[in-house]
Amino acid sequence: MPTLYLVSTPIGNKLDISLRAQNVLSSVDVILCEDTKKSGIFLKDLGIKNKLLSYHDHSNVSKINYFLKLLKEGASLAIISDAGTPLISDPGYELVAKAIEEKIKVTSIPGPSAVISALISSGLSTSSFVFEGYAPKKKGQLETVLKNLQYEMRTIILFESPKRIERLVQMIVKILGPKRKVSLAKELTKKFERVITDEAKEIHELIIKDETLKKGEMVIVIEGSKEKQLILVEHEKVLFEEIQKLNGTKAASKIVSKISSKTSKEIYSIFSESKNDK
Repeated sequence: MPTLYLVSTPIGNKLDISLRAQNVLSSVDVILCEDTKKSGIFLKDLGIKNKLLSYHDHSNVSKINYFLKLLKEGASLAIISDAGTPLISDPGYELVAKAIEEKIKVTSIPGPSAVISALISSGLSTSSFVFEGYAPKKKGQLETVLKNLQYEMRTIILFESPKRIERLVQMIVKILGPKRKVSLAKELTKKFERVITDEAKEIHELIIKDETLKKGEMVIVIEGSKEKQLILVEHEKVLFEEIQKLNGTKAASKIVSKISSKTSKEIYSIFSESKNDK
């Protein structure tokens, strides 16, 4: 059966390649990759000879349709990224979506992931998290992203360039607060791997002092907010009344309390009484 394989490759240490990944990369008809030269060197080190075709962010629709045509004709393809799990801040989504529409089998070959490695090494909560991809390059866009994440209660994960790491952490101090815990995961699985977790202000000061922290691949893990987003009382009231119509007073009190500084009991008391007074 023709299959589209999504194959995870090492994020630094070549020994992290799985036996299953090697078997798939040896047996498929074509391997799609971001950089044929870089992937060619990687495959040569593994003793694997196979056909490589480029597939990156700038690949046009005709190229994606060509890969789809190969699959329909019975070929099996593998997608790999330059490092880690494909499709995570990498191309591949469009081809996978179209393959599924055409009832073509899609199989993931799990393996290394910088996102997961940084998260579990951070010492921050792993119960729920959100991955935001690469931090915006423009200052204004970065400010907007961080402001939108100010009350995010899940652990937050970002990729960042070493050239902009100091600016990012400085913005975290400014917008999310100096006490917010931050984990800087640098050069994961490589010789000079470092994972440092501390308050944002301490991490920022450390980056200023230590120039080595401005080099290499980086993942930033940010502690989720412990504060609820404060909303205006008049907005609370409107929200309470609309939810109350559909789900009743108790449910409305609980839901509004999720984004209010008040408890569900306080909300129940305030808005129920104000309605009864009318």
